[in-house]
Amino acid sequence: MKVKQVFLIGDPVEHSLSPVMQNAAFHACGLDWEYALRATPRAQLREVVASLRADDCVGANVTVPHKEAVIEFLDDVSERARKIGAVNTIVPRDGKLFGDNTDMYGFTQALREASVELRGARAVILGAGGAARAAVFALAEQGASRVAIVNRTEARAKKLADDVRAHFPNLAIDVNSIAMIATAHLIVNATSVGMSPHENESPMQRSFPRGAAVIDLVYRPLQTRFLRDAQRAGARPIGGVSMLVHQGAAAFELWTGRAAPVEVMLDAIVKALRSL
Repeated sequence: MKVKQVFLIGDPVEHSLSPVMQNAAFHACGLDWEYALRATPRAQLREVVASLRADDCVGANVTVPHKEAVIEFLDDVSERARKIGAVNTIVPRDGKLFGDNTDMYGFTQALREASVELRGARAVILGAGGAARAAVFALAEQGASRVAIVNRTEARAKKLADDVRAHFPNLAIDVNSIAMIATAHLIVNATSVGMSPHENESPMQRSFPRGAAVIDLVYRPLQTRFLRDAQRAGARPIGGVSMLVHQGAAAFELWTGRAAPVEVMLDAIVKALRSL
């Protein structure tokens, strides 16, 4: 019998520790499954997604930069993924490929664990890709009062703002409002800036407001420059490991129909990061 396969599709993927986390979970649950990386340039995305229909494939994750583009190659997506406009988890069902989004759940859980109050919060999101989309929709659902989307390509930020307004017309949304950083309760790095091997880079070019919660969705390294700068400024840094684990646990449950061994997954990730 062939080993069941789960893949991570993206470009690049070599940095990802998702295989460490998911393979530990599969082993803990007695599943003869294997999670593997699959580097996928944009030109090969259609072909790679089609290959997920193979009998031995039981799922996939999608990462940068394909979370939005992958939707057109799927048979159906959840209402949540459709609303966000991004897919990070693919589940084969009866020969069809179903897309979902567990990033929003992972983001919300990470902030909940850190005791960050989202209702009424003023938040700044750095980035406008798939992770940023999940973060902004999560903030809207949790009752944030105002969100600023800051992105190098302003058109992408405006598109995200318009998409959110269509579902949450009462949420105040600003585009590239750098000034809002000074009064933000929460600042989110939803870009890949600062990810290994570029540990000395940061998307933040201004001072962090003292007392603000600052979360970096980059998890490798554990302490990014973004988080170090936040701590020095008197802000409250939150690493990306918690979101990684919670979105991964939700994906595990979609693929397997079993409760995820969250502590096993967290332990595997932390051990791997500390050994780097």
